[in-house]
Amino acid sequence: MRVQDIFLSTHSLLHYFDRLILSGNDGKSNGDEGYGRSLRYAALNLASLHCRFGHYQQADLALQEAIRIAQESNDHVCLQHCLSWVYTLEQMKGFDSTVLTEDSVKMAAHFCLPYLASLGIQSLVQQGATQGKTAHKLMDALKDTDILHWKHSLSELIEISLAQTTSIWRMYGKSTMALQQAQLLLNMSSLEPVNFGVQQNNTEAFAVALCHLAELHAEQGLYGAVSEILQHLKEQFPPHTQHAKLWMLCDLKIQFDRHMNKGKYLLAEPLVAAISALNKTEGLYRKAQVLKALNRSTEAHNILQQLQVHCEKTKCTEIIIRAMLSTAELHWESSGFSTALPLVLQALALAREHHLQALASETILHLAFTQLMLGVPEQALCVLHEAMEPILAHGAVLDKGRAMLLAARCQMAVAGFKPNGQGQPDLHLIRLAVVSLNEAAACFSKLNCKQRLRDVHYLQAQLHRSLGQTLQSNKSSMLFRLLDQELQSPAPPVSMRL
Repeated sequence: MRVQDIFLSTHSLLHYFDRLILSGNDGKSNGDEGYGRSLRYAALNLASLHCRFGHYQQADLALQEAIRIAQESNDHVCLQHCLSWVYTLEQMKGFDSTVLTEDSVKMAAHFCLPYLASLGIQSLVQQGATQGKTAHKLMDALKDTDILHWKHSLSELIEISLAQTTSIWRMYGKSTMALQQAQLLLNMSSLEPVNFGVQQNNTEAFAVALCHLAELHAEQGLYGAVSEILQHLKEQFPPHTQHAKLWMLCDLKIQFDRHMNKGKYLLAEPLVAAISALNKTEGLYRKAQVLKALNRSTEAHNILQQLQVHCEKTKCTEIIIRAMLSTAELHWESSGFSTALPLVLQALALAREHHLQALASETILHLAFTQLMLGVPEQALCVLHEAMEPILAHGAVLDKGRAMLLAARCQMAVAGFKPNGQGQPDLHLIRLAVVSLNEAAACFSKLNCKQRLRDVHYLQAQLHRSLGQTLQSNKSSMLFRLLDQELQSPAPPVSMRL
């Protein structure tokens, strides 16, 4: 199973049934009880095997068989294991299995099976996170399971709990907390030694934590650290093994984002097919991003609509919000700012309902930009201040840069700045805009976002000229000219993108 060999692992289990039946009457150890017990657990193992490989119909049949044999023998422990697989199977099929999971937890507690009870609670927490439950309720539930884990020395579940907490903080947009939890898992010294003191860190929990760590470093532009983490993942989880898909997807997403940030859309395009092979939803979203960047707006719009319908069925709220924001950006390109506004507000309501702070902050950036374009910069600046704190505390470098650039543009608009030098702008706000642009330039330089840097230098040159700072103005103009020559593509109007 570890090396994804479906044929041999199924073959071994099916042969186990044959041998067991043949040797059923030999010796006391294979008497009624031993024989029956082995048979029902073999059936349960077969069900779990089919589950892992995505053969849900065969898994269902094997599970029914295990339940029937366990009921005949009145084996409550085996039935409890069967129930935990029933709710897992329902979840894998995409159905809501909350009631089944709650029943499983109650029964496991009744039969003093802490391992199964804890797994059930962790499953409930996962479902709660996707259904928009608040962080404190989920963390309280996980804290109760942690007490169980330490009490019964269930080290495997301690790892899962930490990996799950990392994922939850990441989902809520609290990158600092996610980083802390991931480090806590990686620095745990209480894991069971395998042999000669070697730590067993090739479990799924470790792969999840390391992938989060890689993505968090990539968000801050620390690509040297990212390549080291990914190299370690490749050594720890070779490509043909069970959890290798996790780092493969993580690696592809990081590469894709790097190419998109640098404006190398034709290099990002081939990665879409590879991402789709590992995760269809992510692949569709990335395809829409590339098409939008290549100005193939109609195709991008069709894919985003298709994606939204698919995600509403599978209850993938994060991608629904991202699809709405991308659709709003397509409306901006055709100057449909008033058409984009309802979409952005709908996305904001959804992000707040599910407590997704990072996405809510990104949506507020879109809202502020739309308001700026609709001619209400004062309102845009007020809205932007609401998102600034979480973005600066937990956001990616790109989001920080975008926020500072947008703040500068709002300050310029409120100050009454005109590029042709007409009127008398508010010099205090103009100086604040210069500071914001300098910060934006520092962020974009980290990620090598040349297209966005070109926009920043263009605005800097205008502001310095209006302040009478000829030297700085000439320097910004020169940097703009160098980037413009290097990019060899016409700059889109600064007003058309965030």
